[in-house]
Amino acid sequence: MLAETFVSAGHRLIGEHAPEGRDYWARRFWDREEVESRPVLGDDFRAQKKKIAQYIEEHGRDAARVLEFACGTGEFTAMAADLTPAKEILANDISEQALKITGDRVGHPGLTLRQGDFWALDGVGPAPLVLCVDAIHHMGQVRKVLERLKTFVEPGGTFIGNLWTIDNYHDYQRGRYGAGKHLGRSALFLANAAVMRATGGRVRWASYRTQLLTGAAVEPLLHEVFDEVVDVHTTRFFVAFVCRRSDR
Repeated sequence: MLAETFVSAGHRLIGEHAPEGRDYWARRFWDREEVESRPVLGDDFRAQKKKIAQYIEEHGRDAARVLEFACGTGEFTAMAADLTPAKEILANDISEQALKITGDRVGHPGLTLRQGDFWALDGVGPAPLVLCVDAIHHMGQVRKVLERLKTFVEPGGTFIGNLWTIDNYHDYQRGRYGAGKHLGRSALFLANAAVMRATGGRVRWASYRTQLLTGAAVEPLLHEVFDEVVDVHTTRFFVAFVCRRSDR
């Protein structure tokens, strides 16, 4: 249980400082297909993909335009192209490599690829359907990420996303890396948190690039940020959701 103690103490030290993973993610892309092939976690990822596809088909049936943030290699961009009538799809990611794969994967004539930092992105306008899957917990302080995502949803529009939760995080990490390596990674996270606390957040490392909430904390937060929470789907490692912005 020492790893849990390290991570819990680290979270207390970090406070409201947001994860900082922009340089980390700009230099690489995240291969969802590879993760889906892993034991244990892969089952959850495949279940999440099925649920997100259901959400897109059900809630995007009238969407003329789709915005997707942190699109990665374009799995959900392709879903938007196949499952909605959208004439325009704008897919954003900080990774040039990821966007190239997305462009090769998705043949939609109205697809626009936009490289850039989510926090600095402007000029994209709102859309009736906004997506951000597998990434919110990497992009900053979760509440602030959700609040910014809401600004891209047009009045009456829908947001579809998910969050990786901490509920079974330690069991998974031990299974993947082994108990010793997971303990070392947790100790590094605690050290990072101590440095962040001491420097007021000016110094931070890529070991803190994800903010994980408990599953129970997700739905109340969604209700605080969005005007309507349409659906919430919880699995062992994730919470997927559909939210709406009021039309007023």
